[in-house]
Parts: sequence; structure tokens; C-alpha cells
Amino acid sequence: MHKNKICLASDNWSPAHPSVLEAVVNANNDYAPAYGADSWTLQAEKTIQQAFNSKCKVFFVPTGTGANVFGLRLACQRYESIICTDIAHINYQESGSLEALIGCKLLTIPHENGKVTPNLIRKKLKSERAFGKHSTSPRILSITQPTEIGTVYNLEELSTLSKICKEENLLFHMDGSRLYNAAASLNVSLAKIIEAAQVDILSLGGTKNGLLGAEALLIFNDSLQLGSDYLQKQTLQLVSKMRYLSAQYIPFFQKDLWNTLASQANEQAQKIANVIKAFPQLSLSYTVQTNQIFFTAPTSWLPFIQDHIFCYLWNSEKNEIRFITSWNTSDEDVSAIASIFLEIEKSFRN
Repeated sequence: MHKNKICLASDNWSPAHPSVLEAVVNANNDYAPAYGADSWTLQAEKTIQQAFNSKCKVFFVPTGTGANVFGLRLACQRYESIICTDIAHINYQESGSLEALIGCKLLTIPHENGKVTPNLIRKKLKSERAFGKHSTSPRILSITQPTEIGTVYNLEELSTLSKICKEENLLFHMDGSRLYNAAASLNVSLAKIIEAAQVDILSLGGTKNGLLGAEALLIFNDSLQLGSDYLQKQTLQLVSKMRYLSAQYIPFFQKDLWNTLASQANEQAQKIANVIKAFPQLSLSYTVQTNQIFFTAPTSWLPFIQDHIFCYLWNSEKNEIRFITSWNTSDEDVSAIASIFLEIEKSFRN
């Protein structure tokens, strides 16, 4: 068996890209104004606006959950509610942050291949609005792109959801912690995704694609910008030495480094998926579209896999494992995984 464990636990386990670290070092050369008044932050804002072809308001924040809370707090009152899937990150992996810090309600609907669907959105709206002021007032549709199981909304699906939001007077929020992987999968620009979805709020990732503890919040709806500077502070997302976050986004968007890194992660996920397909004992749970791989394995295989690969047992009832590749997942890692599976198979054959 292999001495060194392969890391497929998550893309936020990966190191920061050297270009990103270099940008942080360069931002450390001298004094600079605090709280985002520095030249790096101003340049990063313009760089992101160009990438999205929008004059959106850009905030740099330290965490993805913080970006979600901050952004949704701008748009949602305590008597209002947010529609999302039952597996949405904001629903089951953010410690009830929205309910605790905003006081709003999450209206969950069953996912279909990780996604919300028009019929279920309208069904949820009808039931929640049936009792008027005795229920909550649905205000926001929140989706994750790509979804929590790695599937991707195509541009047509995003456009359809945008149309529903306009018809139903809903604001549209996108959790894009892995948006780069979705764009790489669709082979489109980030701007094309936003053009199709016409979202009001975007929580934009970074940490999961080679950055060092840096995320962003983009506000596309001008009416939501009022008070946003104050809410960044109130929601504990205002970093004093902002340049160390924002400077990372400059090389990240130059020469489409974000795309290079996300494409690498996606490609390695496809290779690992092909390895999994070669073993009849293993079965992919979903089509692999980005850098997330879910598959089931025999109970007897689980301890051996976990002994040699950092990963998560995602669903113990189904023996479902999650692998996530990163920008630095190598061909050697893929070969090692194939060897590990072969050795496991051989050990149970003898």
C-alpha cells in the first residue's frame, strides 16, 4: 500500500497557488490604507468588474458563509424567506447562520440532480403564500452553481430561473464558491453565466480554487447597495488589512488563471471518474461535471480507501464517498488511486 495519503477531502485543503502567494508578499512591502482604501483593492475591484462585464459592487470577505450571510442580509427581512434545495450549503452546512443572524426562514424544496426546478419553486411559493401574513413572505431564490453534488446549471436553466424570479417578484442569489469549476465545465466566461442568470447577488469563491482565505460578494442589483458598506462591518466581514485578500484576485483573473486552475481540477476529476468506472464494485452516484465525485463502494472497501485517501464518507447508509479534486491534483495522484483500488480488489479476491 502507499505510504503517503492522497488528499481528495476537499479543494479547501489544497495549497494556495504560487502566483497568489506572490501577490500577498508584494502587498506586504509597505504601509497601505486600511479597510479597502488601498490600491490593490481598487485594482482588484476593477479587475473583477471587467471579468463579469458589470459595474457591480465588490466586497472582499474572509469566508464563504460570511459572504452568504452578508449578501442575503442585504436583501432579506426577518419576516421574509429564502427558497433553496434541501441539500443547499446554506441549509445544512452553515450552522444555521442565516436563521440565527438574519432571523429569516429557509424554505427547502427537494432537489432534482442537485438543482431547483421551476415546478417545485412555484409549488413552494403557492403553499407559502396561501395564508398571507400568517406565513413568511418569500423573497429570494438561492441556488448553488455548481450544485452541492457537482452538477451544473446550464445557461438555459439559469435563464429560466431568472425569468421565474422576475415573474414571482423574487430576488436571485447564487452561491458560487466553485463557480469557476462550473464556468470551466460549460466552457463559458463568468460573465456569460451572470448574463444568463441575471442574479442580484453573487457569493464568489476563491479559497477552493487556489486562493488563500479570500472570498468576495458581488452586488449586481443597485437597489441592494444602500447600506451595504455598513452591513459589511455589522456582519463581521470587514477586514482591516483588506489588501491581503483583494491582492490575490489580481493575478487570479489575469490571463484567466482561475480558468486554468478550475479546468485542471475538473480534468483530474474526470480521470478519477474513469478509474472508478473500471471497477464493477464501485458505482458513480452522479455524472461528474466539475471537481466533485460521489460514488458508492462495498462496506469492506471503506476502511482501506480511507486509510490511503483523505476523503469523506458522505452518506454512511449508502456507503457513499465524496472525492474532490483541486487545482494541484496530479496525474500521479490519479495513478496512485488506480493502484490503491487494484490492491484492494486483489486483497479481497485472494
